Amino acid sequence: MISELMTYRESLAVDGLRIRRAREDDWNALRDCYSRAFGGVHTKDFESWKQQFRLTDIVVGEDVSDPDAPFIAGTAAILRTLVTVPGGAQLEVAACAQGMVATTHQKRGLYSKIQAEMMYVALESGADLFAAMPGPGGSYGGVGVAGHTRHLVIDRRRAELRAGQDDASPARELRPGIARSRMREVYDRWQHATPGSLARGEFYWPATYDDDSCVILHPDGYVVFDLIGKTVRVHDFCALTVSAHRELLRCLLGHGEYLEIHMDTAVDDPTQLLLRDPRAATVTGIDPGVWMWILNAAKAFELRSYRADFHGVIEVADPYGMSAGLFTLDVTGGSGSWKPAPDNVTPDVRLSTVELAGCYFGAHTPLELHRAGRLDELTAGAVAALDQALAPIKRPFNITPF
Repeated sequence: MISELMTYRESLAVDGLRIRRAREDDWNALRDCYSRAFGGVHTKDFESWKQQFRLTDIVVGEDVSDPDAPFIAGTAAILRTLVTVPGGAQLEVAACAQGMVATTHQKRGLYSKIQAEMMYVALESGADLFAAMPGPGGSYGGVGVAGHTRHLVIDRRRAELRAGQDDASPARELRPGIARSRMREVYDRWQHATPGSLARGEFYWPATYDDDSCVILHPDGYVVFDLIGKTVRVHDFCALTVSAHRELLRCLLGHGEYLEIHMDTAVDDPTQLLLRDPRAATVTGIDPGVWMWILNAAKAFELRSYRADFHGVIEVADPYGMSAGLFTLDVTGGSGSWKPAPDNVTPDVRLSTVELAGCYFGAHTPLELHRAGRLDELTAGAVAALDQALAPIKRPFNITPF
């Protein structure tokens, strides 16, 4: 499945550079590249971090202008994982991680060639979706926001829980090394219940958390946090029930010597509503989280859940030419199918792969996108009907960086 854009990017002439897959002897050089680009691989255990990747899924841009002293000038890697879709089903994801180009080699077309090779890796993996977390310097063609992250700062001195029934389940403070197996079990339950969230393999945990952090563990939730200066910095906050959410929040508020609690949440997270005065928790920003590109739309639309019936034709534009075309989306009784439409039909809705991903996960609704001029309605009432069908029960949210 090759597109004109991929062919163009492959054909870009970049003198003295070659694209290849990584080898075992590249790890030290890759780690050095990451330390210069990202301030280092933020891992507690580099060997565990390495185990999350396959060498054949890492693309290297190598400067070979001096044949006797080649060096890595750019790289990106695919992390193979799963994502939860609305309704709880899981799809396979090729997540683009660790993308970088040395400052000496930027603006020469190198990353475009790396991106083209990344798409080959994604297609080789058989992934249903391509995922990215674009940095401030750029984006990826074809991917759309599949979830948002809301940043909260809680004034611990002012914050009080609203009156409510205390949780009878025991919560304990532990270190990650002891709590790891329980954390994994809770996280897996939370991830299956949270659209847009990525699965975590066994090597994620030792690579990410060591015993410098603290954990509060509840049978239906946990929170991982660090105590920095006068701030409680929350990394993971996973709660499967309102009762667990309330109890974990109560425990965090018990850090009497600290001034603020910093935590990231979904945009529909109930933390503020659990406080007597919601103004004690200030929203300091809302950022795009994971960006997605649906590669296997037939499977994706078959597996997700729906809130209403829909029958219509959707025209999709795709800069890579791999997902473009006319498609029928038929939803009856909560089940949907996505199939190529006959050539002679007229579309009811027109959008790109960017907007398709946002609609699919619920990061943006069709009506929101239509009001922004990013989704065209060609048949009266089609956007409202699509909006009702795709309406999210829960807003997508991911807490696993890559």
